Amino acid sequence: MSDYRDPTDREEPSRGLTRDELLRRAAAGGLVIVAGGGLASAADAAVRAAPKRGGTFRLGVAGGSAKDFIDGQYIITEPDIARLLTGWETLVVFDSQFRLKFDGLAEEITPNKKADVWTIRVRPGIEFHNGKTLTSADVRYSLQRFVNKKLALGGQAFLPTLDPTRIKLLDKRTVRVTLTHPDATILDSLAQYTAGIVPVGYGSAGYGKAKPNVGTGPFKLTSFTPGQQSAHARNPNYWRSGQPYFDQVVIIDFPDDTARVNALLSGQIDAMTQVPPAQVAVVNGHSGTKVLESPSAAWTPICMRVDTAPFNDARVRQAMRLIVDRPQMVEQALAGHGLVGNDLYSPFDTEFNHALPQRHQDIAQAKSLLKAAGHDGLTIDLQSTAGALGMNEGAQVFAQQAKAAGVNVNVKILDSGTFYGNQYLSWVFSTDFWNSRNYLPQVASGSLPTSPYNETHWPDPAHQKFVSLYNQARVTVDAKKRTELVHEMQKMEYDAGGYIVWGFHTTLDGYNAKLQGLKAGYKSILPLNEFGSGYRTIWFG
Repeated sequence: MSDYRDPTDREEPSRGLTRDELLRRAAAGGLVIVAGGGLASAADAAVRAAPKRGGTFRLGVAGGSAKDFIDGQYIITEPDIARLLTGWETLVVFDSQFRLKFDGLAEEITPNKKADVWTIRVRPGIEFHNGKTLTSADVRYSLQRFVNKKLALGGQAFLPTLDPTRIKLLDKRTVRVTLTHPDATILDSLAQYTAGIVPVGYGSAGYGKAKPNVGTGPFKLTSFTPGQQSAHARNPNYWRSGQPYFDQVVIIDFPDDTARVNALLSGQIDAMTQVPPAQVAVVNGHSGTKVLESPSAAWTPICMRVDTAPFNDARVRQAMRLIVDRPQMVEQALAGHGLVGNDLYSPFDTEFNHALPQRHQDIAQAKSLLKAAGHDGLTIDLQSTAGALGMNEGAQVFAQQAKAAGVNVNVKILDSGTFYGNQYLSWVFSTDFWNSRNYLPQVASGSLPTSPYNETHWPDPAHQKFVSLYNQARVTVDAKKRTELVHEMQKMEYDAGGYIVWGFHTTLDGYNAKLQGLKAGYKSILPLNEFGSGYRTIWFG
């Protein structure tokens, strides 16, 4: 585990604000949220090692196929995420402890007391990779593109209260956004890595089609071969003084875990995502390589389509959840590098209901439920791919556990291109992966009829109230009342949802010991400390 500290990290403990704190301050008197200060003091700099400049950082990422693309506001697989982070940035960000931090493109954000009107002012002098200066018109266009239903980028799920016709330009750097309702989650949504700011006209024909494909980030795209690799050159006009440190970043697809590990051990790459848990000791034991372990709320669920037999019967879903021996899943599928789950996501969220009883394996009850539902001796295919830690391994362990309940699970391991191809979101029984999010943004992304990635097709007919509860929770500024609504939603998913959330995997990233700037204890949303916060806070020692 790395204990290197990024000497350029200006984060102060007080800079991380919870959503509730932000809204309380807003209600108290029209809070103005201003971006943090600039350079560290000379005294601080004197006791910190100066980062070295130069070099090409080669990153091996899990998965990838000929269907890879690069877009500042849309992703499907991990390689898409890794490439987005090179060149696109958001208005606000999450800090290392998963708190909102105003260290993005926004210099100032001002909500009114009701939280239904938000004024956003961007920093001065920021340029896109093509030399165009960032203006309020770009912010308006970015928000409008993000929620454009025809483009289907998923933004309409994250920002359902955003009215694209009510974004007013106040001056060259300021926009006023009038929402359809108060929104307690808008800052969480604006901090999602897919909410990137793009120039006017960017990708109007669809995702991955922007020409030029430019953002404001630390690296600009120079070449891209889908399914193979991309190259990104240092942005000489980057707005953060002194950053980034690498001359170039190269991102290489490795669908095969063994090939990715071997590439790291042999020095062909400088870092890799998703070290297989069984290989952690190998990477740590090899001269010159290490594993960075970060606490995470990332999860690789087993997904059941609630609108399709046999899972349109809640008793079958309940039985499948009772089949699972969760500690064994974590121990065998993740080699112990993770935490036991309880069929709910977003445990980092302050509104997560930790009081719900931990679900345990109960084979007798599972068999009883299956028999009552008419599915005694069920045989079913479970589709999976090597998209994230624990997907394939979890599927295999579950299949073994299911035998005790008389269920025959045929695990079908597919290549990434097939799994995430035309049938993605249509599989009846499958695995998938999700990174850390707070609960309501995660619901927007994957648990509503309007969600872009609703693989379970939740809610079922018996739980349509879930949607109205979500709509109420999103516009409820009072934290206590919102938490009550969220807990009611979570109880529904806990009782009858389509996810088997058996665990949360520790983020395991392999890296060459010469790589510096990585921090231990980072509550991981994405690998390698958010890919080195866009590859700008890491360097070669």
